[in-house]
Amino acid sequence: MKKELEARIQALEAEKAALLEEIPNLREKLAVLKLERHAQALGNEVSNLKAERSNLEQEIANYTNPQQASFTS
Repeated sequence: MKKELEARIQALEAEKAALLEEIPNLREKLAVLKLERHAQALGNEVSNLKAERSNLEQEIANYTNPQQASFTS
């Protein structure tokens, strides 16, 4: 009985050590994935804002150059 308990304790300690080693790696991987998703979302927002700016600049150009606007309408 004693040897079985000692073997079980040894196995559990080995598993605990492995888990303690693996958990920080998993946390790091999750942090990187979250950052990647956030960067992608921000990139999409910036792209949309640039497109909106470009559209607004084009509309302003159309109003400041009425001859061009009548040709493009």
